Amino acid sequence: MHHFGLICPPGTSHVTGLTTVARELCQRGHRATVFNILDVEELAHKEAVGFHPLGVAAHPKGFFRQFSDEFRQLHGLDALRFGLKAALGEITMLLEEAPDALRAAGVTTLIVDQGQPAGSTIAERLGLPFVTICNAVPSDPDPRVPPAVTPWGPATSWSDRARIWASYRFIDMAVSPIRRRINSYRTKWSLKPLRSLYETFSPILELAQETSEFDFPRQSPPRQFHYIGLIRRAGSLDIAFPFDRLDGRPLVYGSLGTVAGDTKGIFRMLADACAPLPVQLVISLGGTGDADQYADLPGDPIVVNYAPQLTILGRAAVTVCHAGNNTVLESMACGVPVVAVPLNTDQYGVAARLVQCGAGERISLGQLDAPRLRERIAKVLSQPSYAQRARAICESLDRAGGERRAADLIEQTLDLLSRTHRPDNLEYLRAR
Repeated sequence: MHHFGLICPPGTSHVTGLTTVARELCQRGHRATVFNILDVEELAHKEAVGFHPLGVAAHPKGFFRQFSDEFRQLHGLDALRFGLKAALGEITMLLEEAPDALRAAGVTTLIVDQGQPAGSTIAERLGLPFVTICNAVPSDPDPRVPPAVTPWGPATSWSDRARIWASYRFIDMAVSPIRRRINSYRTKWSLKPLRSLYETFSPILELAQETSEFDFPRQSPPRQFHYIGLIRRAGSLDIAFPFDRLDGRPLVYGSLGTVAGDTKGIFRMLADACAPLPVQLVISLGGTGDADQYADLPGDPIVVNYAPQLTILGRAAVTVCHAGNNTVLESMACGVPVVAVPLNTDQYGVAARLVQCGAGERISLGQLDAPRLRERIAKVLSQPSYAQRARAICESLDRAGGERRAADLIEQTLDLLSRTHRPDNLEYLRAR
């Protein structure tokens, strides 16, 4: 039996993506422990896995909430600089503290979120195998697939391929401070320096929370790359919701995630857009506001600080959201088409995939207004093809297997390693 160490950013969706897979593994007799800052402890216990605190001095309880509150107020380069500084601090903390903590806990294998590039170096330092889980859009470079932070579709010409190649190079340069910080530790530990952060993905098993039907067609996926579909996190059944206010009209569910910026103006546009339509609007603030401040929205929508998302999606006709990967895939899993308003990072890539597969529409933030939003919502509601495509994606997610197939692949891969070789480091695995 294995003891899995979980390494990921402290955001809720990143933690629950790994813990959902870990719970499946624990049901098969394994152990799992989250190694993260104190803000993650309560969530880890709720997810029924172990927890070990890291960075207690530099990241006291409340640190991540404060970071999120400050990040919401920033835009453009200011947001990029602030996020980069926080990432460097988190990476330094992990590289300083995690190896000793993992060794002392008797961890035998790491499960690393794609968004935490320090994880692979920690695994190599300890001579442990590790698995990468892509909770967001997979970032593996591919000549036909643009970076997830761009709004482009797949390449159809040589000029598209040139633009994609240049964009990967630009992103590599933009995150070079992170690569240099990691390499400073790799040099100290006599590990080969990274040429790119793409080298931090697992050489033995990479699991993507998507399906080929939703993703862009990839020309050369790594041999260890597998789609597993939606990781079906535990539902928020304990969240109170005024179900008695639902009146039977087609339901529009609005959510902009939990780390968005100033969203009050967008929610007001959404209410303005829906008020003349024969629909009922539910807005979930995701903890980014106070529902009492939205009492004057037109159309009398139901506004809550948090909603039981999967339950509401089971009743919804369309989702209007920020194109967060989890919200979009959970909508697809319920056969609900989406109108996406991407706000940052890989949300642009998720929205592009949504449009490509025909299961929704998108509006850029710069073009967003109530009339355009109303037109998109009405279009998605009135044309059956959107719901049909969402149901087709739903079927692909069911076939992919989710956390059960993830656990199967992890166990099979580790069993193969145990029967063929016990590497002291990951160079052997990279050569396979």
